[in-house]
Amino acid sequence: MNEQLVLISLSKEDLKNLIKDSIREELNRKKEKELMTFKETCDLLNISASCLNQWKAQGRIPYKRLGKRIFFNKKDVLESLKDSNYSKLKELNLLQA
Repeated sequence: MNEQLVLISLSKEDLKNLIKDSIREELNRKKEKELMTFKETCDLLNISASCLNQWKAQGRIPYKRLGKRIFFNKKDVLESLKDSNYSKLKELNLLQA
């Protein structure tokens, strides 16, 4: 098991671009797994941003933070509301009976 340590030198700008590219790739990969933005989640559930913020703060809606941005997994959100009194889910046909 010979491991070699390689040191590289990057400028501040190169490091910044490398991080941005990595985050962008991760966001694209996450989006493929049904991650929704804050607005997309509000639109899906037909609720206001303040309502979603409140649900998030109460722990009623699971979310993921990537950097400064917040994302919601569609499946997890619907599952978390399935057992609640959120009757709009049935109205919106988001749950399978």
